Amino acid sequence: MMKAPTTYSEWTNLLIQFGNGNDSILDQLNSGSFLIDASTANRFYSKVEEVYKKRKQNWLDKFQKSFQLQSLKTEDDFEIALRNGKQNLIVLHHFININGFPEDLKKMLQKDLEDFVTEIRTSLKKNNSKISGSEKIQVLLNSFQLNTTSTEIKKESFNEIIAPTGRKIIF
Repeated sequence: MMKAPTTYSEWTNLLIQFGNGNDSILDQLNSGSFLIDASTANRFYSKVEEVYKKRKQNWLDKFQKSFQLQSLKTEDDFEIALRNGKQNLIVLHHFININGFPEDLKKMLQKDLEDFVTEIRTSLKKNNSKISGSEKIQVLLNSFQLNTTSTEIKKESFNEIIAPTGRKIIF
């Protein structure tokens, strides 16, 4: 295991890696600590925010592409696309809750992510009105929230694998 970051430079290097899609360093970031002083506070917050926005944009691009590439003909297709999108949000959720981040930064990122998910849900309801008339689709769209990912995070930590069909695979 690599050393947990403790300096601005170490944090920046790992944040850049995470921003470029390396999820494997989340544990390393989470075990890091950083004493923020006046000279690095603004730069640190800016770097975290920049990386967060980059990953959020990458998530959005992939999510939108999944709706374009898959012909969502049935409610099940729609459910799978939503579930995959929600599961991919777990990485962002882990990122914004990194232990080494100051509480005010975590709160700011948490509010942004919650607003982002609400905006996505609202957009999905509006843009899929032809299929969202169904009760099942309404329930799926209403369940597209951050607070529902916490149970998935707990499941994930027990190494449960959830197949695209929604069934749990237990080894």
